[in-house]
Amino acid sequence: MVKRKTKPLQEATDDDKRKLLEVTENRADEVKIRNHTVKVRWMHPSTTDRISSLLAFKGEDRRLMAKCAALIRLNGFWKANLFYWITWRWYYYVRQYTSGELTPLFEKAFKKKVSEEKEAYLNAMTYLLALDTTDKQMTKEEAGRILQGLRTASDGKSPRTTESTQGRSKSSASPSAE
Repeated sequence: MVKRKTKPLQEATDDDKRKLLEVTENRADEVKIRNHTVKVRWMHPSTTDRISSLLAFKGEDRRLMAKCAALIRLNGFWKANLFYWITWRWYYYVRQYTSGELTPLFEKAFKKKVSEEKEAYLNAMTYLLALDTTDKQMTKEEAGRILQGLRTASDGKSPRTTESTQGRSKSSASPSAE
């Protein structure tokens, strides 16, 4: 028997407990841009879709950073549809944020998106494994037949290789020869 070294269990620290609660309760992370604080939550699919379309169709626009930052801040279908047009203009024309100032906002949003994708992938894999039918459970009759076949196979006989079945298979194998 191989003896493995195991680490003793350690009690979770208060910091670990806080981090776990932040994830489970979807608490917002705060990002400071100049003197203004912006809260970032998990990225909604509609937000990531709009950012993707912005990058695809208006990738060379010099206002792109402000538009993406506005979408990240609003982060939702209705808020984005109602306030996007004024928010990105506020960031670009009034506040005049540079790309360096908006980088922490993008980093936090990226972390939220990557974690969400990992969680969704793991949940999907869990459900798919539960739906897997290759590990089918046998009924009592099937288990009895298999056990009977194993007992008779150890005697040298198999229940499926009787003379009557062999004779039928030979005649049915070539019906055109008759």
